[in-house]
Parts: sequence; structure tokens; C-alpha cells
Amino acid sequence: MKNIVKILSISFVTIIAFCLGNTVSGSILELTPHHKESYYEQYSSIVEEVNSEYPDANLELLPLDKFKEHEWVSPKEFKEIVKDIANLEFVVGENKKSENGFSVLSSTTIAKSKTTTITGTQVTISITGSFDTTLNSSQGRQMFSGINSITSRANKGTWRQTGYTPDLIDGGRTYSIDVGGKFTYNGVSVSRNINIEFFCSPTGKVS
Repeated sequence: MKNIVKILSISFVTIIAFCLGNTVSGSILELTPHHKESYYEQYSSIVEEVNSEYPDANLELLPLDKFKEHEWVSPKEFKEIVKDIANLEFVVGENKKSENGFSVLSSTTIAKSKTTTITGTQVTISITGSFDTTLNSSQGRQMFSGINSITSRANKGTWRQTGYTPDLIDGGRTYSIDVGGKFTYNGVSVSRNINIEFFCSPTGKVS
């Protein structure tokens, strides 16, 4: 009986210690206004330092009051994030397929994506294009005839599209499009152009 009571007592103390440990750990992230100001000054120095190291990055730090609670991280972690943002490289991601049949004139919408990684977190920019295609009788196949719209969004952080520049190549079978925008993540903004290509098949399927 004594052994059972002893085991229960040890278990109870362990549970209490675990709960207290979690409470203390969680409270570290609840920064006071003074701590936030101190962190922000360090954030500012970090952004300035990284901009000097990567002159083409042109990173911008958001005002202190624009930071969300979950974006207050240690200066060491913030520097890792900033360096990843300065070196953003987007690669082709998974596409959402679109089908449309062979016709004289048709339109289709398809979403394609490009991804990057910031301190282990995958960020995806989804780019949706709406296109018109038309039958080229001399070649007996569908070709691009115009763009209805190009829109884009991010699954993490925020992406504000600022415009796009299309280039119709490959005899009207391919649209190479530079999509410009401002990406903001964890309080830091950077302008980027993302190139994406859309292809028109002989039957008017865009991929």
C-alpha cells in the first residue's frame, strides 16, 4: 500500500512540474512592450545588416505596431528568417489541371504554383490564369488568343500582386509570364518577380 501511495505521489509531482514548466515556457513568448521595443531595434539592425550583405534584396521592416503576436521571435530566429527571405527562390510546384475540348474559340482557367522554404516552412505562391484559345486553321490546332486575368496569392505570409508582364512565345502555344508582387513574412517585406509558363495543347488544354 505504501508503495502505491509513493508512486501516486511521484506521478502527481511530475504532472505539476510539467504543467508549471509549460506555463513558464509559454510566458516567455508574451513579451512586454519594453521587450518588443528592444526586439524591434535588433530586428531593424538585422534587416540593415542583411540588406548590406545582399544589396539586391531591398528588404523592408514593417512598423512595430504591424507585428502580429506570433511574429515576435528571438533575434537569432528572426535573422535566419530574414536571410532566407533575402535569398528567396521559387520553384515549380504542383498544378491544378484544367480540361477543355477542341473548339473554334474557348476559354480556360488553371492554377499553377511555385514554392520556396523559409526556415523549414514551405511557402507556396498560387498563380491562376484565365486564357482564351482559338483554332488556328492553318496548323489544325488550338493557340492562345489572349489573357482574361492573372491572379495570385500565398498560403503563408501575404502576397500582394503588383502586376504582370506576358510574353506569347513558341508560335502562340506558350505564355511566359512574369508576375510581380510584394511578399511579406514575419514582419519583413520583399519585392519579387515570379516567372511562370502556361502551355496550350493542340486540343486547347492549358497546362
